[in-house]
Order: sequence, then structure tokens, then C-alpha cells
Amino acid sequence: MRVIAFLNLKGGVAKTATTVNTAAILAGDYGMRVLVADADSQANTSEFLGMDAAPAGTLADLLRGQPDGGGLGKSCIMRSSLKGVDLLPADDTLMDLDLTKAEDGRLYTGCLKELAAYVGSLYDFMLIDCPPSFNGASAAALIAADEVIIPIKLDAFSLRGMGNLMRQIENMRRINPALRLGGLLPTMWYKSEQVKEAEEQLRSSGLPVYPHIRRTAKVDDMTFKQEPLTVSSPKSAACVDYRRFVRELLKEVPGRG
Repeated sequence: MRVIAFLNLKGGVAKTATTVNTAAILAGDYGMRVLVADADSQANTSEFLGMDAAPAGTLADLLRGQPDGGGLGKSCIMRSSLKGVDLLPADDTLMDLDLTKAEDGRLYTGCLKELAAYVGSLYDFMLIDCPPSFNGASAAALIAADEVIIPIKLDAFSLRGMGNLMRQIENMRRINPALRLGGLLPTMWYKSEQVKEAEEQLRSSGLPVYPHIRRTAKVDDMTFKQEPLTVSSPKSAACVDYRRFVRELLKEVPGRG
């Protein structure tokens, strides 16, 4: 099983849209078995994927727990609204854990790694939607992940924040030496000289960069319909681009960019 964390410390960069559309394309277009883990206390991914009103448990329960080989995590996995996609949901108690337990070390950040090992034979991919901050849930995601992909909006604030984010990822490699940077994914791209210059700056950084995802109102529309772009707007620019992104993801071409 390939474990991918979608991470950016800045909000509003399409992490959730990227996670759910990637899952939908992997499952719908390629017949992959996908587990989505929602690590954000806002639980937007869980809501989008049809979280049960009373799930058996959430990621917060795993973070509260103790090592058990992944059994508790498996009991928290539920079927999502998408065929071929299962969900480890989040809820707003993740925020309480971050506030009350992050400083005293009572969060079990190895929980997702244990879960990945426990269910690895059942899925082809585990996709983790990370919160826009570095906390216990983010740490758990990066400890479990094989790679991290950074959705990034091409603006000055996002570009300036890259240094801090890359330092955090490098620090996590001390715990998970196998963690690698899969690449940067420019999102909400539109025709503008400033955006083009920002993309060129990103590509000249030496970091791997995926082809961009074009901006479209269809991404906002899909959140109301609670359907991925492959269903709600399969011909939209963003859907075409996300399919291109997944093709690149499956190729694993070295030296991309």
C-alpha cells in the first residue's frame, strides 16, 4: 500500500479537493482500493465522503489510544459514499486533543503507521488529508506516509511559507527516514503573468513539481453536491487536470518538473 499525505500549513490551497478527487479517480478510473484518512479537525473530507452520524471511532480516538497493532484503527474504518473508497473519519475533538495534549506527549502519533501496516494488504493507497497546521495529527500523518504531496496556491504568501514547511518535513525524516517529497501540486491556477512567474519560480527551485490544476467554480460546486468532479463535472478543467495529476502519480517518474 502506498501512503500519501497531502500537507500544507496554509489553508485554502485545495488539500481536501485534491484528496477526494484523487481518491475518486484512483478508485473509479483505475479500480484501486483506497483508504482516505481525515486528519483535519474541520472534518470536511469526512463530511464530503458521507461520514456516518455515529462512526465507530475517529482519528481522535486513535491518537488518544495506545499501541495495539492497528486493530482499533481498523474498527474505525467505514465505507464512504464513493465506490472503492473507505474512510477513517475525523471530528472536531481533534482540535481538543491538539489544545490539551500536544504539549505533554500524550498523543500516540504512531497510530496511523500501525494502521497502515495492519490494513496494508486491503488497499492500494492510503491518502491522508492533513490540517493547515503542524500538530499531532500532522505528525501522525508524516510518520505513516511514504511521501508527502504539497498542494500550493501560487501566491506570495504560499511561496514564502515553503521554507518553514520544508523544514518541518525534514525534521519528520528523523522519525520516518523513508518519507520523501512526492512533489508540489500548484492548484487554483489561472492565466496571469504573476501566477505564471510564480510557477516558473517554483519549477526553478529544484523541487519536483506536478502539472498545475486550473481554477474553476466547479470545485466549489462539488462541495454542495458532495460529489467528486468525476461525477459532478467530468469535463471541467480541474477534473481534466486532476486526472492528469493521477496519471503522473501512478507513473512515479523521477526528476519530474
